[in-house]
Amino acid sequence: MSATMTPTTDIDESRVREAADLRRRAVQLRRQAGRVDAVLTTPYRRRASELEMQAWVLEVQAGVPDAELHNAA
Repeated sequence: MSATMTPTTDIDESRVREAADLRRRAVQLRRQAGRVDAVLTTPYRRRASELEMQAWVLEVQAGVPDAELHNAA
């Protein structure tokens, strides 16, 4: 392989879709955190962060290139 060619990897689209679903759920939880009882705000935001981290891991496992990865919480 020459230096100008980049290796191609197959991206697991099912994992990418699963990651997108987790990110949408994280957004919902963050939105709800502003409307729930104060005692639930921190757990909602913590769970949203966990979901974002899980989504990031799924993207890495799916073979998404580094430049296209979403930031983890």
